[in-house]
Amino acid sequence: MRTRASYHHGDLRAALVAAAVGAARAGGPDAVKLTALAAEVGVSAAAAYRRFPDGLEDLLRATGDVARAELADRIARKVAAVRGSDPADVARRRFRASGLAYVEYVSEQPGLFAVAQRHPSCLPPGEAPDPHGLLEQRLDALVVEGLLPAERRPLASVAAWAAVHGLALLLAEGALAQLPAAQRRQAVDRTLDMVERGL
Repeated sequence: MRTRASYHHGDLRAALVAAAVGAARAGGPDAVKLTALAAEVGVSAAAAYRRFPDGLEDLLRATGDVARAELADRIARKVAAVRGSDPADVARRRFRASGLAYVEYVSEQPGLFAVAQRHPSCLPPGEAPDPHGLLEQRLDALVVEGLLPAERRPLASVAAWAAVHGLALLLAEGALAQLPAAQRRQAVDRTLDMVERGL
């Protein structure tokens, strides 16, 4: 159930983004309508367009940044929770944890994630949330610990990301969406097994 975004003077942009995030969670990119969201927060369409000069595309890009930030936070928290005394084992389990976090987020937030996939960041390079950069860190750790040969490091993130991303979409809204919970986890484990062995 969506909650109504509130608008306080001087924070209209944030209120519109919050409303757009709620709409995207409920119905994906097609549910984000700038004029309707302006009415929802109690302002005119003209006022909304002053905050988003390129209109809906600007709003969708800002909404996608919220999704990317949430995903990056989910990955970072999942990775940080992995502890241990064996650095190689920790590196391996953290790599897997990053993949699991990705699948979990996409499964829980398919509508909002779809916005992030279709609309690039509105933030300058280096300031935008970067879930892919977290994957790169996990792969670098595998190299450091001798689990991934350095000569196989180039493009390793592409292979890993493609496999996990594809599975995430299939589980979220594709052919595997109706799998029972136990089988979903097995599918994730098998995919991560294949990625790990392939690397």
